[in-house]
Amino acid sequence: MKENWNGNEALMGLFPDLFSLCTNPEETVAEVWSIHGWNIVFRRHLNDWEIGRVAELLHVLNDFNGLSAEKDSIIWKHSRDGSLSVNKLYIKEVNEYPGGKPGPWKQIWRNKVPTKVKCFSWLVARRACSTHEKLKSRGFYITSWCSLCNETEETNNHLFLHCKVTTQLWNLFLGLTHTEWIMPEHTADLLSCWISRGGRKSKKKWWSIIPSCIWWCIWKERNSRCYDNKANSIEKVKWNCLTTFYFWCKEEGIEDIAQILDFIGTL
Repeated sequence: MKENWNGNEALMGLFPDLFSLCTNPEETVAEVWSIHGWNIVFRRHLNDWEIGRVAELLHVLNDFNGLSAEKDSIIWKHSRDGSLSVNKLYIKEVNEYPGGKPGPWKQIWRNKVPTKVKCFSWLVARRACSTHEKLKSRGFYITSWCSLCNETEETNNHLFLHCKVTTQLWNLFLGLTHTEWIMPEHTADLLSCWISRGGRKSKKKWWSIIPSCIWWCIWKERNSRCYDNKANSIEKVKWNCLTTFYFWCKEEGIEDIAQILDFIGTL
């Protein structure tokens, strides 16, 4: 009765007085239960005040509906049929992000960007990128500081959404499309609602590329400052982001980007 199989706490913890009186406290459920009921043996006669405790124990045991005479088997409680598969594990552990809501993962993998950028975008949306925030959670002792704005510590959401340098890139693309936008708190939340604002179908082809493009360029600029001690001006960062975006669109055969091309020509 040491195992936790009948609720949130083992019976040993719920009934420590009766557990100490059992003849064999190491017995398993299969050894003390049959289709005729429970056969719990105590090493002495019970006192009057202990009989009530036994009644409470039997009440708890009888409320459990998972007992049968069939052979025990291992089941996975997160699937209806109790079976575990890679697909079911992916749906449970990966296809959801904090809050239990479905994650925007299909949008990432179907995006018209290089494969390595898809993988990187998945890390950003999962908040698994090697930012200072993530390194500290793994036990590294570092002084966290955003290398782009030098105003606050480096977290996943700050670096890719709320940093004043990153914000200028978001405003650059939102201004081109005259889109009003309130930045959400988390990167996965942004992806979940980004496609719905893409407008007509032809625009969605390149609209979905924007988040991955901004994140990729910001990460490269961040690494350049952290490891190479080279900092580009905000104008250069914008130029790199726009040209990267244009190159990806051309590589994927997305031709409806005249507005972006005209803007680059004015720079």
